[in-house]
Order: sequence, then structure tokens, then C-alpha cells
Amino acid sequence: MSTRAASLLFVKSSTGRFSSCPWRHQLRGKKKVITRYGEPEVSKGHCMAPVGKKGFRVSEHPQELACYVGQQTSFDEASENLKVVGGVSLTDKQVERICHHHGGCLEQVLYEEKREVVAKDEELTYAMMDGSKCLIRREGWKEVKLGRVFKARDLPDVKERGAVRQSEYVAHLGSHTDFLDKFGPLVTDKANVVAIADGARWIWDFWDTHHPNAVQILDYFHAVEKIGCRAKLAIKKRQTAKEWMDVQEKHLLDGDVEEIINALEDFPGDTFIKEKQQLLTYSRNNTHRMRYKTFQEKGYLIGSGPIEAPKQVIQARLKKSGQRWTPDGLQQVANLRVAKHSRKWNIVLNQMKEAA
Repeated sequence: MSTRAASLLFVKSSTGRFSSCPWRHQLRGKKKVITRYGEPEVSKGHCMAPVGKKGFRVSEHPQELACYVGQQTSFDEASENLKVVGGVSLTDKQVERICHHHGGCLEQVLYEEKREVVAKDEELTYAMMDGSKCLIRREGWKEVKLGRVFKARDLPDVKERGAVRQSEYVAHLGSHTDFLDKFGPLVTDKANVVAIADGARWIWDFWDTHHPNAVQILDYFHAVEKIGCRAKLAIKKRQTAKEWMDVQEKHLLDGDVEEIINALEDFPGDTFIKEKQQLLTYSRNNTHRMRYKTFQEKGYLIGSGPIEAPKQVIQARLKKSGQRWTPDGLQQVANLRVAKHSRKWNIVLNQMKEAA
């Protein structure tokens, strides 16, 4: 709220107290509201006075601060930071209520509004999906699925160290089908997509069904980890297992998946027959997604580093020590983090202005 806007809402008397302007509702009783200018008293009928259980007794700017700090750190720390840094006195419960309210409103704006596809976007676009488990009250650990879409031109330069410059995120606590309903609109208009993911079947089914022309790449680091773990279990001598795995990594980078399959078929020992068969099935099903030499020659990323790092979108806030959530509360704060990291914080501000 600007100083001029505040002057339209409040008049400062000779005693230094604020009162609502004379043309505002003048009902009996006064209520204090928290603003960036202090805590003026307003009549019960004033637009900023609390109404029933939905009122916050807080003006637009402190609400924005509460949402921004509340999606960054725990509500009690947010309350303390607001007081020390911003001079805003909000309890941890007030911060929590404000975050949950505006995070809930974001659900419709971020995910439920349909995007009109005017023309296909031919620019090279990366799309990635992953998940991170968070603790839900009375339900235990549940996976929050995270999606990220960004343009190849927004990748940092090879000589630079830094994050992708601009991305769009999706976060969802629940089934993969509901997650894909949110994720799908991000790539509806994309004609040149490179999809990088681990071996989850539902992810590849989505691309096969809805974007059959997308380039599908099995995350290189996931493939190395999966094959390497099996090698360590089956080969007791650490040095022998390392040497075997070094050879397989070279085959991976050369795109010689068939050589890896041959090596697995000749794998020594009968102890891990089941695991060996699972790894053979994994490699055969993903052969066309493991042609890493070809992908690199075309300039594509072969690992999902840009999605692994932004797990911090979820973990840095929602998996802080001692954090336990209700399903709705987690989704609401996740929505605020998605808005912030997708550079859509203006949506949060617009919500507050429309509600004022």
C-alpha cells in the first residue's frame, strides 16, 4: 500500500492516533489492524477490519511479508524475523493462517486455469519430474511430486556456475495422475521437448501418450547408481566391483547399452538372480533412452541435475527438522514456494489487492 493510499484510508489526529476517514463506515466499536505504519484503530465496518473467522486484522503489505517469509522458514522463525527485520508483530499462528489462506487460493490460479494454445512453441524445452517425501500427520511419509519446465536458452553458460535462469514449477502431494493434470498444461504448447527422468513407468507413459515426439532420456546418474548398487551387492571385492563399474560407465557414455546387457548376462554368481533379472529388464526397457553419446552430440543434457537441485523447492522448507504437516497445509505452502521459484509472486500480490 502506498503512502498516498494509506492517507485515503486513515486520518492522523492531533493526538497522534489514527482513525478511519469520516466517509468510511462509522459503526460502534473499534478494531486495531496491523499495517506497515503501525496499528491504527478502525471501525468494525472498515474494509480492513476482521470479518468472522476469515479476517486477519492485517493489511496487504504485512500479509505479503508473512507469506514470503513463511514460505521460506518455519512459522515461528518467520514471526521472529518479521518482528526483528520488518517491525511487524505477527504471531506464528497468524503467519500460518495467512500462508495457508493465500497458498490455498493459489491452487486455482496456478493449476486450474486453462492455457489457450495459439501456436506451438518450437524452442528447445527441458521437462523434468521427481519426488521428495515429507512427513504428514497421522499418515507418515508421503511423496510430494515436483515438475520443472525450462528453456534451453535459460541454462547457465558452460563456463558459468549458477542456476537455470527461469523455470516453471509444479508441486503436488497426491497421486501421479493428479500431478500430471497440473504438469500437463506446462508442456501443452511445446513442440520440441527433451524429457529427462528416472525409470518410473508412469512418467514414460505420460510422454508416450501425450508427447510421442519428445526426446526421452533416462537420467544418466540414476542409471549409474542403479547398476553400481547391484554390482556392489554381487561382487564382494570392492576393487573388483569398482573396476567392473568403470567399464560399464564407459559403455554408457559411448551409448553401448548392448555391451552392458551382455555384461549383466555374464554376471558371476547365483546369489542375486532376481536382482540381476530386474536390472536386465530395466536396461532393455530403457535402451533407447540410454544413448548418451548421441544425446550429447546433439547438445542435450543427460542428467537431471537441474531438477535434483530444486528439490530444495520442497525440502528446504517442507522437510525442516520437526516439520509435520496436514495434507492441505503442505500443499498450500508448496504452492507459495512454486509461485516464488517460478517468479510468479505477482499472483500472490494480485490476490491480496483483489481481496482488499
